[in-house]
Amino acid sequence: LLPAMSTSMSTNPLRLTVRVSIGNHPERRSARDGGSDSGRVRPSTRSSSTLHVVRAESSSPEALHVDGGVSRAGRREAISGALAAITFASNASIASLALADDDVVAASPAAPSVSVSPKILVVGSTGQTGQLVVDELRRRGGAGITAAVRSPEKASKLGIDRGGVELLPGFDVTAPADVLAGPMKGTDVVVICTGFVPGNPFKMAQAAHAVDNEGVVHLVDAAKAAGVKRVVLISSILTDGRAMGAADSPGFKITNAFGGVLDEKLVGEKHLQESGVEYVIVRPAGLRGEPPKTQLVATPGNVMASGEVSRELVARVMAEAAFAPSAANKIVEIAEEGTFAPGYTPEGVEGYLVGDDKSRWFP
Repeated sequence: LLPAMSTSMSTNPLRLTVRVSIGNHPERRSARDGGSDSGRVRPSTRSSSTLHVVRAESSSPEALHVDGGVSRAGRREAISGALAAITFASNASIASLALADDDVVAASPAAPSVSVSPKILVVGSTGQTGQLVVDELRRRGGAGITAAVRSPEKASKLGIDRGGVELLPGFDVTAPADVLAGPMKGTDVVVICTGFVPGNPFKMAQAAHAVDNEGVVHLVDAAKAAGVKRVVLISSILTDGRAMGAADSPGFKITNAFGGVLDEKLVGEKHLQESGVEYVIVRPAGLRGEPPKTQLVATPGNVMASGEVSRELVARVMAEAAFAPSAANKIVEIAEEGTFAPGYTPEGVEGYLVGDDKSRWFP
């Protein structure tokens, strides 16, 4: 999960063994080589966890080495350096890090364990799908969840802040990226559940452009500036309908009639793909408010031209996309089995029938 990394702050290193355990009960053992002069740490053969060595160094030689040992200040600084080198690179619900330094592991008690869980920011959390995404992340656990909202009063009435979910009030996706970047700092994953709601027919194009085009661009630029590791974006099937030769399909014509929304979404998608930030784009078919009736169908991008899908299923896929390594830099289109319009069933659909098998959700 982790590459070997090093920091170069001084000539007085403190070598740390970092164990990442996918699960809640990591083993905390490390063992020395047989020779008393080796000073090396090797992984115990009894541990099933993945071990990597991170070389962390203190910026103050005096703080690190005291009477041949390691001071608390030096240990803290070295550990901080090691943790800073660790990226969010697994779908573990809890990543436990067992830390031990070469100089004192034999004489000291077992090294402390530090629990690290990703911080997820959900944008558009008061919308119909956004609420379900927050619920799904809450049920899943193993992450700190923040819901970005314009109105905290509305969010509280909807119960968005239940179960330890924090609210980030006054968050407006039409604000400039530099304004949005500040509140995003320290976030690992941003899940974007926004989408314009058709209303005044004379202002639909303006609204679609502001939310699905510029709003997504602002969020992506803010996420990049804030050091966010992954962005999950909800979009729509047929967003790239022109490229897939479906511009004359009923689904494209009807959907895009609402303010050219598919064309606006495509701009946001492409900006995300070209941003350099790891992304997952989820393109659901027509959204339904009812629970799922049939199994999930998941295809790569530019395959589906019709279909329907429960918002509950969309929320499950969005939540999984926040964690799954297999989802990185992919576009997935989702619908329910048997909902495709006549003549628009994807070719070889049986091979895309994935149901509850999450390992196949991101082909």
